[in-house]
Amino acid sequence: MGKLMTVSKAREEIIRLQHFVNLVESYDADTLEKMVIKEYAYTNSITKVTNKLNVEKKYVTAVIMQKGTDDLHKLIQHSGYMLKTKSQRNRFK
Repeated sequence: MGKLMTVSKAREEIIRLQHFVNLVESYDADTLEKMVIKEYAYTNSITKVTNKLNVEKKYVTAVIMQKGTDDLHKLIQHSGYMLKTKSQRNRFK
């Protein structure tokens, strides 16, 4: 069983998740890079992004890895992709 959560922690988590949902839904994807970021926020999958937008995996990875240009990009980069690939990146050091 996971760690028990207090009501105040649950409220903080709800606020954090609502902020994320609002950020993604209101994100203006007017360039290909922004479309990649938005689609990755919805799917959390580079493969699904490449299939939907018909772009190469290297391009999607490069867009996510480049310095964050806005709030959603920074959030995706540091809380999603970078954490998910941390063990793989550390393996080659």
